[in-house]
Amino acid sequence: MERKNVSQAAVVQGQHMMRGVMFALIGAVCWGFSGTCAQLLMNQYDAPSDWITCVRMLLSAVFFLGVAIVKDWRALAALFRDVRSVIGIAVFAIFGIVLCQMSYLNVIHYTSAGVGTTLEQLGLVLIMLWTCLRKHRLPNVREVLGLVLALFGLVLIATQGDVSRLAVSQEGLFWGMMSAVALALYTLMPVKVLAKWGSMLVTGFAMLFGGVALTPVVQPWNVPMELSAGALGAFAAIVLIGTCAAYMLYLQGVNDCGPVKAGLLCAAEPVSAMVLAVVWLRDPVSAWDIAGCICILLMIVMVTELKPKAAPASVAADVAGVEAPAYVQDPPVFAGRASVLGYYKSRPATMDDFKRVQTLLDEAHETYAQLGIDEGKYKKYPSARRLTHSIKNGTTHVVENALGQLIAVYAVSFAPDKNYARGIHGAWLTDTAAEPQKYAELHWVAVDRPARRRGVGSFILDRAAHIARDGGRASIRADIYPENEPMRWLLEKRGYKFCGTLMVKDTFGREKPRSAYELVFRA
Repeated sequence: MERKNVSQAAVVQGQHMMRGVMFALIGAVCWGFSGTCAQLLMNQYDAPSDWITCVRMLLSAVFFLGVAIVKDWRALAALFRDVRSVIGIAVFAIFGIVLCQMSYLNVIHYTSAGVGTTLEQLGLVLIMLWTCLRKHRLPNVREVLGLVLALFGLVLIATQGDVSRLAVSQEGLFWGMMSAVALALYTLMPVKVLAKWGSMLVTGFAMLFGGVALTPVVQPWNVPMELSAGALGAFAAIVLIGTCAAYMLYLQGVNDCGPVKAGLLCAAEPVSAMVLAVVWLRDPVSAWDIAGCICILLMIVMVTELKPKAAPASVAADVAGVEAPAYVQDPPVFAGRASVLGYYKSRPATMDDFKRVQTLLDEAHETYAQLGIDEGKYKKYPSARRLTHSIKNGTTHVVENALGQLIAVYAVSFAPDKNYARGIHGAWLTDTAAEPQKYAELHWVAVDRPARRRGVGSFILDRAAHIARDGGRASIRADIYPENEPMRWLLEKRGYKFCGTLMVKDTFGREKPRSAYELVFRA
């Protein structure tokens, strides 16, 4: 079974690599198209570059977030609740997208389009160095040769065979280095948040934050613009193709094939811009342009090794920083790991689930031991008899993934808890002695190791609250070991309030402290 799962994971990884290469290339082509449209707007219609940048980001944000609301508004709402991710996207918007665009425009202003693009692509070196340092490895032969071919091709296009053309002013050199750093930041910064939320939501929020940040600076409403039908068509193409499609596809490429490959493939942008300029704007092309394009095309062939190297599951887990999954659950394209929340389902447990539920609860006790929690006699809790009774009366629930695999268990009880009746060092949010009983209780939360850090815990808390509310209760309570910091963090993140400490007695009458939490439902 384990060998089959590893094989499935390898197949998925290979599919992601192929998809990432394709999307990164298409994104680069879309950027080239965007550059050609921007050149047309600025040269023929006198549209300021900062106005184009600001307005296209705002319109793109409206498009992305509008699609997200229609497609899956729950994911959008969930992202808003993830403060850490929102902050990460905001920082990426300023130091990734805005800095990348503004520094590139400035380096072109002080040099030329060709020289500016060449200086910007030096960011590929930074991307490769950072990735290799982070993974404690040397660049492989394909990466080094791909980098050399990319930079050499860009130099040929920028200098037209005359290296003296690379001579730049101090201002041009400064903005060129800034654009290289910005390109590296743009590619590296969103890696984690992309994996969690996907390129559509990340791009939409980044465009919103970036556009809002630029608006008071650019003040687009004060820029006199008279756009003809041709100008509006070119601007619409910049927004839809050069911004929405380009950024979303490229970031999906970063997520699928990694920042090094995606960054190198981004060098296809000047090639596509050149081809479009020749075909559309009738710009001349030289032998040096063709030679540079050939180098870049060779680079694309060099870095697009689609078959991933086989690696033990433990090695892959160490590199990723998480445990290797025992089953494959692939999020939809343009969506992230958090999107699989919509593919989990909860149901009451049956006696057919008994052994699997016991295994999950045993794993939970092992996790407690790893956290330094001394459970004493509770490490055998619940007993087989208690678990059987809970399953038969419908208290115990299980969570399945999209493949129908049982990955988690929890229990929602509506019976009074005698431990809660003994009192608490603090105060509950609802009256324990009220008739009828106002609260339900959440117990026995256990998630399979490979399914952790994938939103299952949040899904369980949401489902438990839904069950309690449907059962006519005004709140739901939970008690945890004081040392159980992961669960404490999750409860507080999902709105539970710390109420104090209560003492729970085991079968021998010995007391153990528990941290008490309660969530009161909105009317």
